[in-house]
Amino acid sequence: MTKTTMNIKNPAWYPPESVQREARARGEEAPSVVPPGPDNPLGDHAIILGFDGYLIHGTNQPDGIGMRASRGCIRMFPGDIESIFDRVPAGTQVQIVNQPIKIGWYEGQPLIQAFSPLEGEGHSMSTLVETVTRLNQRKAEGWSFDYEQLRGLLNDPSDRIVALNPRPEPDKTHDTDYKGIYAEIALRRL
Repeated sequence: MTKTTMNIKNPAWYPPESVQREARARGEEAPSVVPPGPDNPLGDHAIILGFDGYLIHGTNQPDGIGMRASRGCIRMFPGDIESIFDRVPAGTQVQIVNQPIKIGWYEGQPLIQAFSPLEGEGHSMSTLVETVTRLNQRKAEGWSFDYEQLRGLLNDPSDRIVALNPRPEPDKTHDTDYKGIYAEIALRRL
């Protein structure tokens, strides 16, 4: 939990040391500051959080919204950050929720978006159980899903939205010579 500390219109971006280090490793030099304008990854509005170096901000890269594409900042569409900018005063409480598994429905079809867990965490059995529980809340609508596909998505998260397949139909083929355990026992007694 943290709080907002300041709102800045037309912010400058100061690339953190990690960005500068990565640029040097590629043989490039990162700028020490990116002034306001179309090349600024913060967009035109930024709300500073109480965590050092973390912001809620607009972006010039909207494909990263909702993704773990930054170093902890929360990106918003330019119109969305602009709409809340003047309504969020300093001191507003902010709670950041780590939710690596997102579930939604589109026209009755369950959708999953699984992200890699944060460093030091993992998708455990409890993650699978919690996800199944959330999915089963819709079971009343008659939808059943492929548990193996879900397990595969959690084991190898792609960050993409994936439609869950229906549960496979049970294999109805069986050995027609098999009469069941009781028939077999009766035959042995003869």
